[in-house]
Amino acid sequence: MNSLCENIGVATCHTRFTLMARTIEKKNAHKSRLNVRLAPDLKARIRRAATVLGQDLTEFAVSTLDERAKEVLEEHESMILSESERRAFMDILAGDPPSPTKRALEVAKKYKSGKKKGVVYEFAD
Repeated sequence: MNSLCENIGVATCHTRFTLMARTIEKKNAHKSRLNVRLAPDLKARIRRAATVLGQDLTEFAVSTLDERAKEVLEEHESMILSESERRAFMDILAGDPPSPTKRALEVAKKYKSGKKKGVVYEFAD
């Protein structure tokens, strides 16, 4: 470790040399490939858009796919409620929970006993 790191502490050293660590990480990181077949006109349009943004084709494809994937997942994993829906939901949460069904009680009992077709569960009490 260089003397600067020894003098200023590990946390500061880590922060100070983050760029170098990330560069090494990127060189050593295993990357997956994604092969895509495109119509020539579509590839030309994508290459043109990448050029406009100052990116090569791979950088543009990766950043665009990543952005779109995040959008899709955010839409899928979140729910936007209207005010009336939100109130109804909050009322349900604030109310008394429904009584468990007979089947739910049986399943809970079986689960608590730790048995399921030959599998024994260990519970930390």
